Amino acid sequence: MHVLALIGSPRKGGNTDIMADEVLRGAHDNGAATSKIYLDDHRVRPIGEVRNNSREREDSRRDDDFPRLLEQFLEADVIVWATPVYWHGVCGQMKCFLDRMSCYFNVPPHTGRFNGKAHIIVCAFGSPDADHGEWVTRPMKGCIEYLRGRYLGDACASVYEKGEVRNMPDIMTACYRLGQDATRT
Repeated sequence: MHVLALIGSPRKGGNTDIMADEVLRGAHDNGAATSKIYLDDHRVRPIGEVRNNSREREDSRRDDDFPRLLEQFLEADVIVWATPVYWHGVCGQMKCFLDRMSCYFNVPPHTGRFNGKAHIIVCAFGSPDADHGEWVTRPMKGCIEYLRGRYLGDACASVYEKGEVRNMPDIMTACYRLGQDATRT
């Protein structure tokens, strides 16, 4: 089993990154192979013009890093979507990645490779409102359903200072357990 974390935050070592690491640690301790992609380290352009028929779409911008990253996504069994809440949604890096998948998920030979993947969401946000994470979790749950995946759960943290989530044992434990639960055989 392979668990892949897609890190949307450009802040390495930040709260979102730490939470994803804890999910990966839980998965690794259960015997899974793990890996992580920092989307900000790659050139993933916004989606270009597409055809109306989703079964005939072509990725007009496939000359960037997205096709290679998509292949890593497709090879994984469990995806950890890790993004801070930015302006009431996922960060731009994550949004570009999500949008670009529309050129592939319904087009052979990729179609069946999306089906049945397990998905976990982790997000951090600076708002004191405990429900602020829903700006990420609610639309991501819809994306996961659209991708014909299985939603396994999420962990959200109201934190602002870099690394602050390490001082939140409930959140760290929840992240670890998500990784453990995702890889139980």
